[in-house]
Amino acid sequence: MRSARFLAYLILLVTTNFLYASTPAAGVLNAPTAGQSSSTSWSGGPYTGATADPSACTTVTCDSYTLQLNVPAAFYAANPNYIVQVGITWATNTNDFDLYVKDGAGNTVCSSGQSTTTFEKADCGQLPAGTYTVQVVAFATVNSTYSGTANLGPAPTTAVGTARYKSGKFLFATPYTMPGPPDAALNVQGIEPRVKTDALGNIYAAAIQGIPAGTDAWKSTDGGKSFTYLGQPDGAQALAAMGARGFGLGGGDEDLALGTSGNVYVNSLWLGSGTQSTSLTGGTTWLVNPFSSDVPEEDRQWIASNGNNELYLTYKQTGALLVGTQSILALKSFDGGITWPQIAAVTTPELGVQPGDQGNIEVDPNNGNVYTVYFGADGKSLYISRSTDGGKTWIMKQVYSVPSGSLVNVFPSLAIDNASNLYIVFSDSHNVFLTSSRDQAATWTVPVRVSNGTGTKSAIGPWVTAGDAGKVNITWWGTTAASNNDTTAQWKVLFSQSLNALDRIPTFAQVTATDVMHQGAICTNGTGCATGTRNLAEYFAPGLYLDGSELIVYSDDFHNASPVATFTRQTSGTTVMSHR
Repeated sequence: MRSARFLAYLILLVTTNFLYASTPAAGVLNAPTAGQSSSTSWSGGPYTGATADPSACTTVTCDSYTLQLNVPAAFYAANPNYIVQVGITWATNTNDFDLYVKDGAGNTVCSSGQSTTTFEKADCGQLPAGTYTVQVVAFATVNSTYSGTANLGPAPTTAVGTARYKSGKFLFATPYTMPGPPDAALNVQGIEPRVKTDALGNIYAAAIQGIPAGTDAWKSTDGGKSFTYLGQPDGAQALAAMGARGFGLGGGDEDLALGTSGNVYVNSLWLGSGTQSTSLTGGTTWLVNPFSSDVPEEDRQWIASNGNNELYLTYKQTGALLVGTQSILALKSFDGGITWPQIAAVTTPELGVQPGDQGNIEVDPNNGNVYTVYFGADGKSLYISRSTDGGKTWIMKQVYSVPSGSLVNVFPSLAIDNASNLYIVFSDSHNVFLTSSRDQAATWTVPVRVSNGTGTKSAIGPWVTAGDAGKVNITWWGTTAASNNDTTAQWKVLFSQSLNALDRIPTFAQVTATDVMHQGAICTNGTGCATGTRNLAEYFAPGLYLDGSELIVYSDDFHNASPVATFTRQTSGTTVMSHR
């Protein structure tokens, strides 16, 4: 039974403290008897306004519900699988609400903010007794109502797609524009940038100028405080030495890899093949093979090193062998990319899955396993292929599929942690998802949503980096706009970290890592995109420093006339690797 004191509190709260409120304005969630659940419910709306900023709520854009949680101190010890879940539902996915649960000090303890759904559900875990505020924000609604429920009971036996979200406590350094000389023939740009760290702490980055302008490379020896321009490994090195950029056999796509003893590898795509550039001198000089592939119709190549001299190369062969078919090939070099004597088919045109967009290739240094990730040609399925014999033979595993729609919004990204666990991230254009495997790709978890909140209603280009077991960082392009094709969208780089990514219910801590770095549509249809909607190309690929802090290199055309490679490093907050 409610106490007279609490009833008086409710009356005072409703009549004097609330500028906007739900119906009813408050409720009590009591601890249930053993084996049972308890709940309280409310409703809100309709709304005549909307807001993307929870701090700007008014009576026409938000509702507030006061939740009094009565839980004895020993309740969770006696009921270890009980949690608090707060959710809202509404009629149609053309409307969009967000949900925040805050403690008495105004701190967000759990939240849910996604797109194109008819619900939000916040898993709040084992909340202690107290008074909480449930804030419902009308992000994009038209005279819409919702129904809300708070429940205290056993956690679901299968946490399908369930995660918890909190605000991150991470800071990033002031963005640093990557240096380089002017280009008299072509505009300077730096797109699809990549960054990696060697065993000595040297940071290398690369980005494409576009065909036929070649690929730029940089090096930092001071932890990313400054970078030296290394020139264009795939051409124009002589011009770079004289203070200028020039042409090169590359610039279409690129990838970067580092050997364990200092070798630096850059592979870049051009119209005839892929140019493999190898430096044995820390980027000072380069050995260049402009014909690392002799198979025609090559597209989207990726490289990965194993030790110092073994190098793997994968790419998609786009149909010259059999008309109307595609396949993924894997090559292996034993001399740092100078020659490629080993060629194997990852997928075959005659049998098996026809690949769509292919993500990166990675080698597990613990066991030598090689993995590459890709979508099916129909865009509805995600696959991974694994080789356990040094790339000679490959087996395929379906990771995830959907009955309708598409999973393809640029490439899937794969990472391997220090304990050989695997992680894949991908986007449906509105949300970023993570799935993981503990058994070398044999089985995979149901994907969970990573991105959360009003700042990332559209989310594309995700990339994952992994450190110690279960610890991952995930970055992506995010905007408040409901569509990535919105011509007014303002995009930022968002960062999320999970230190328990292998748990049944992982927790993600999220921050915005950069200011606006692009305004306008970001098209994900490759060469089929309209002019001006593909300025950033397909992706950006962050990396890790030796201490596990995140290194982010991205393209910025908001502060520049063209998209210029820009670098920032995580300077505070938890990292994904134990300091050694």
